[in-house]
Amino acid sequence: ASVTASCSSPLLSPPRQKMPALTYVYGATIGIGGIFGYLAKGSKPSLGFGVMFGALICWCALRMKDRGPGVRGYPYMMVLALSMMLFAMSATRLSKSGKMMPMGIVAIMSFVMSARYVSHFTIYSDLYEYGV
Repeated sequence: ASVTASCSSPLLSPPRQKMPALTYVYGATIGIGGIFGYLAKGSKPSLGFGVMFGALICWCALRMKDRGPGVRGYPYMMVLALSMMLFAMSATRLSKSGKMMPMGIVAIMSFVMSARYVSHFTIYSDLYEYGV
C-alpha cells in the first residue's frame, strides 16, 4: 500500500526535484573524477571505481524521480550506502596521504550527501514501506 504526503507546506513536502538533481551532480562528479584520475595518474582502480560508483549513483537519481508504490525508497537506501562507502574509502586515503585533493574533496562531498540522505529518511520515513 502506498502512503502519500498530505501536507501542503513546501518545507514538509518531499523534495521530488532537488534530491535527484543533487544526486546527478554528485554521481557525475564521482564518475568524471575517476576518469581524470586515470588520465592524470594512469590509475585503473580510480577509473573503475569512479565510473562504477558514478553510474550507480546516477541510476539511483533516475529511480528517485520515479518514487511510486513499487519503488519503496530503495534508491535512497542504495545511494546512502554508496555515499557512505565512498566517504569511508576517501577518508581512509586522505588520512594516509594528507592531501586534500582529490580525496579530501570526495570525502567532504560524500559526507555531506550521506547526511542529506539520512535527513531525508528522518523527515520522510513515513512515505516509504520497506517490506519485501
